[in-house]
Amino acid sequence: MTRPSKGENKLSNLVICLFSFESKNNSEYRELLSKFNVQVVEIENEEQCQPVLHSTKCNGILIDIPTYIKSSIYIKELMSNIENIYPAARIRYCKENNDMELTILSKRSQVSLREFLENYCAHFDARILRRHKRVPLNLNLRLSWKHKGKLKEFLCTSVNVSESGFFIVDRSSGLHITDKVKIQILELSENHFLQGTIVRKLEWGERHFHAPGFGIRIDSIDKEIHEDFIKLTQKY
Repeated sequence: MTRPSKGENKLSNLVICLFSFESKNNSEYRELLSKFNVQVVEIENEEQCQPVLHSTKCNGILIDIPTYIKSSIYIKELMSNIENIYPAARIRYCKENNDMELTILSKRSQVSLREFLENYCAHFDARILRRHKRVPLNLNLRLSWKHKGKLKEFLCTSVNVSESGFFIVDRSSGLHITDKVKIQILELSENHFLQGTIVRKLEWGERHFHAPGFGIRIDSIDKEIHEDFIKLTQKY
């Protein structure tokens, strides 16, 4: 019996989300992925997108191009945001050689399935989204975002802060991973803002001794408050 290599063992721990419910080649996709022994979580319809992506700690996402094209504007926006957070590739089945063609839009490059799994997914860790040390700091925040065309607003308090993000205590805002938010720090200014993306969500009871809430990655800061914000994160 041939033993799997260390590389294959590492791939067998991967969880890959497959977004391809409109494709006629789902069985082929599953067969190609089964060669690497990865765990495949299939998103079976648009309504499942948010729940699956929120509840699954995945290492990468494969997005079937025909399924993406047929999806609603909301799902297209969701998937575009996902590609900026997780290892993700647009895929298409190639009948000529019974293989999967992958394109990583964020890198503007085409790769093989093995390259995607080994070079992107196997090295992905949610901790890479956190680039700076976090300090315990309670800031009063006003978050605003658009949901289905309507502007929503939420008052909250940070648990910890870094130059690259926040963790917010929350059980009721309705924010989801990939949502884009506008952040006002009341201690700094009522006229200037930060822009961020929800990159992590922790449900109530998911971890002992840890409050429920979500992590925000900071994408940009108004220059008028940038220096003062950095000073806040370095104060403690």
